[in-house]
Parts: sequence; C-alpha cells; structure tokens
Amino acid sequence: MNKRLLAVSAILAIGCHSSVSAQTVQVNQQNRTIEIAATSSIQVTADRVTITAGYHNYGPTHDAAFAENARIAAQILKAWKHAGLSEKEISTDAFTSRSVPENELGDLSPQDRKQMQYEVNQSWKITQKVEVAEKLLDIAVDAGANYVGSPEWELTDPNAAETQAYASALEKARVLADQVAKSFGAKTGALLYASNEARPSQFYGAGSGGGIGGGSFWAWKERPTRPDTKLLPQKIERSGYVRAIFALE
Repeated sequence: MNKRLLAVSAILAIGCHSSVSAQTVQVNQQNRTIEIAATSSIQVTADRVTITAGYHNYGPTHDAAFAENARIAAQILKAWKHAGLSEKEISTDAFTSRSVPENELGDLSPQDRKQMQYEVNQSWKITQKVEVAEKLLDIAVDAGANYVGSPEWELTDPNAAETQAYASALEKARVLADQVAKSFGAKTGALLYASNEARPSQFYGAGSGGGIGGGSFWAWKERPTRPDTKLLPQKIERSGYVRAIFALE
C-alpha cells in the first residue's frame, strides 16, 4: 500500500494527546490510535414528486383572455377535486396576464394578431407519490391543461437516506483505517470516537407536501386516445461525512 494513502486524512497518533470536541482520547505507547476522515455518497430512488400543470391562452381583449383562462382553470381544479384531491394540497405556481408586445406577434396574419392581443397564464403545483402524480397529470390534461412543467423529485423519508449515507461513510473509514494500519504493520482495533458533519445534499429536483398518496386511489377510466402518463423517478444523492478514531493494536 502506497504511503500516500495518508493523504486521505489518516493520522497515526503516537505519544501525544488528541482532543476531539468535548471528548479527550488518551494517546500513548499503551493506547495508540488512528484517525480517519471519510465521505461517502449513496443514491436512493425518489418516491415523491412535485408536478406542475396549467393553462396558457390568448385573447382579443383582456377580459376575453382572462375569462377563457378562468373557465379552463375551473375545469382543471374541479376535476382534481372530483378525483379526491383537497384544495389545500394544490398551490398556485404562476398566475399572470399581459398585453402582448407587437414584436412578439411577428409575421402573424391580421386575424391572428387580433386574437392574440392579450396573454394569460395560470399553473399549479402538487406533491404526491409518483403513481398518484401520474394520474393527476392525466386528469389535468383531460380537463384542458396545455402546460406541464418539469417534475421535481424528493424522498418521503430523507432522514433515513442521510442515516444510510453516514453509515456508509463510517464503514469506509473503517476500511481505510485497516489499510493504513496494515501499512505500518499494525491492526485496527475498536472504534473509540466518531463524529459527523452534515454536508449539503445533492439531488435532482426537490419539493414538499402531503396528500393522497396512501396507496389507494379513485376509479380511473381507460383512455382510448392516448396512453396514460408514466413518470420515471430520478435517483437522489445523499452524502455523509464521518471523522472516526480507532484503537491501534
């Protein structure tokens, strides 16, 4: 084993005292120790997702565009509620209206220009278990939604993933300690002390919320014109950092 392995934060302490946080580990010829710092990352498949759906439209006047958006919005919200979703589980993501600038109308015909003088956009976010979110997207589109945003992924129990990451880091520290001790002709003994430090979680997507996702769902009609929506969960990465002191035999 290359002696440069010491660069991975391994410290062989002989004939000195090491103070760690509020705990002091006695180190001398009869009580030798080895200290290792290790980081480990794990990947867990997301089991919850935040979806975004909405309706975007134009109209010849502000009132006409706004009224049309409100009509479709009412249809979408009614369909979700009819499916069993409560209003508190839905949050508005965006709600805007504006006059469309001339430079955005481009080469449209006079008739099209007349019908696109005003623009209204309204969308909502919902966080649920994956299989429920898929059905909610289909319900929204069937009710008139013409906008679906990128899904944001999360874990139902992020603490469990953090615990796994720390356990993995501690196991890695033990392996490194064994390797370093062997290079000195020694052997790693019992774990004397360990501390962890939270590192920023790295993941793709985030979100929060409660809701239906208990396993049961409403009756779902077969769709003859297009397949049901299928979401493929991403992997979420969690990292753990551990500094461990082992006895050296």
